[in-house]
Amino acid sequence: MARKSDKQCAQQAVAAAVVGKTKDGTKQAMGATMTRDEMQRAQAYLASGQSVTGR
Repeated sequence: MARKSDKQCAQQAVAAAVVGKTKDGTKQAMGATMTRDEMQRAQAYLASGQSVTGR
């Protein structure tokens, strides 16, 4: 399986937040679909302020 880019991890985290709606729902959605490493990379990417839209 190919490694996801940091941007893809951030996009997945944003999608989990939309689907989860609450903090607990978001945690559950992310825990079911992302590894701890992917979560950390997503957090760092989002903190950098870079765009998560587009390619």
